[in-house]
Amino acid sequence: MAENKDDPDMDDLIRLSVFSAIGTSIVAENGIRGVLDRVMEHIGSFFGPLNCSVLLVDAAKGDLVFARVAGRSAEELEGLRIPIGEGVAGWVAQHGTSAVVERPAEDPRWSDRVDVLIGVRTESIIAVPLRSGDKVFGVIELLNRLDGKAFSAYDMRVLSTIADFAAIGIEKAYYLAEARRVSERDPLTGALNRRGLSRAIEREAARRARYGGDLSVVLADVDRFKAINDRYGHAAGDEVLKAVSRTLADAIREADSVARYGGDEFLVLMPATGPEDAEIARTRLEEILVKAGAAHDPPFSVSLGVHTSSDENFDELFRESDRDLYRRKIGPLAIGENLLAAIDDEGKQ
Repeated sequence: MAENKDDPDMDDLIRLSVFSAIGTSIVAENGIRGVLDRVMEHIGSFFGPLNCSVLLVDAAKGDLVFARVAGRSAEELEGLRIPIGEGVAGWVAQHGTSAVVERPAEDPRWSDRVDVLIGVRTESIIAVPLRSGDKVFGVIELLNRLDGKAFSAYDMRVLSTIADFAAIGIEKAYYLAEARRVSERDPLTGALNRRGLSRAIEREAARRARYGGDLSVVLADVDRFKAINDRYGHAAGDEVLKAVSRTLADAIREADSVARYGGDEFLVLMPATGPEDAEIARTRLEEILVKAGAAHDPPFSVSLGVHTSSDENFDELFRESDRDLYRRKIGPLAIGENLLAAIDDEGKQ
């Protein structure tokens, strides 16, 4: 779309059209990826760049990460990290100032890292910051217009405005996701709560409906938890629960989920896991928890039960894992004693 400096009415019309379309897209998207996709779509149609990249700041590592890339060699660039301060995008992230560079090779801020990686010669760059308040959390960078023209100061102003809308959309999507995450987490242990577990089960039900396969559950129960509270206090009991949750979370696979199932019970949901692998997982978790419990002050122990199902009856799956836990927890002798007592009680009723 050509620049038209001599016709302010047309300039305003272009701005209104583009900003209205991007604003509508942002409002319609509730996820960060969706917002980025829509922004890339509109930037691509408006500027026609060889490459459009959204780089996000990883403050812990001091890096910029190519989080979303469209155009030439996108797959090679996505996930690439560059130090904040390196190249034009790194400079923009560091200084929070937009930049348009017509002859990159003559600019001291330029780095040839991307050129070498994707096999191009950068002729023109435009990069603008993504902000939340005064904090820069990312950069939008465009390389080379496909029509061969250099990016202009006018382009930089337009892209800066688009970036402002993008930042609003990303921030909104982030806080929606964070609110959802908090609502699905147990505030004490950080494990999934019942609501979060229900959502995990819904996702698993959808996956199994499409691909089939087994689902296994490990149920973990802190032994004599009331006695820990009575002897050491509820604050110490809380620390035990947090230690159990943290130990389980560190030990499971990425596909698995940990939920606080009851007061002192935790549930590990293990998709695509058959009975043999589930028992191996249960044994491994038991060994890890034994070590964690012995090293903790106060010490604790945990009993674990396991069950596997290939159907959609999740309630039965949980009940069977609960039964297995208590079979292991109580032991054969105690079960016999309890059955005798139960028969006695029935005779007295």
